[in-house]
Amino acid sequence: MTTIVWDGTTLATDSLISVNGSTYNHAQKLFQLESGEWVAFAGEQQEWWEVLEWLEAGALRNDKPHVTRVEMIIAGPDGVFEMFNKLVRIPVKGPVAYGTGWKWALAAIDHGKCAVEAVEYAISRDHDSGGEIQAITPLLKATVPFAAMMRDVETATAEN
Repeated sequence: MTTIVWDGTTLATDSLISVNGSTYNHAQKLFQLESGEWVAFAGEQQEWWEVLEWLEAGALRNDKPHVTRVEMIIAGPDGVFEMFNKLVRIPVKGPVAYGTGWKWALAAIDHGKCAVEAVEYAISRDHDSGGEIQAITPLLKATVPFAAMMRDVETATAEN
């Protein structure tokens, strides 16, 4: 399967493709959408392509592909989301990991490792994760509370 990780800053994935425990290829698992968002996939590879086409076509609610084994993390200007078989965006508020190496990856995150290091650790422990690591640090909108932003502006004005 895979290991995909979001650590709060970086989205990372391995590149191993396996079926029933047999390794047969290495693949791109991290894609940039035309919207500027990045998506990392775990699960059934054929279903990724269906979901990618659907996302690129505008992700219309009544036109969802039928998928049964797909997990993804989507990160971009509008935030970070997890999505599963029902293809509903669920906001992510902290580190997350999916795929067969998810437990190892989250353990690494819990011990202060970044997303890339978490995937490296998962690869060392999970026989269905491997290959080169793919990673991106996407641009996200700042989520600074209005009051904090105003304090910063007032402080900067007072200093000048």
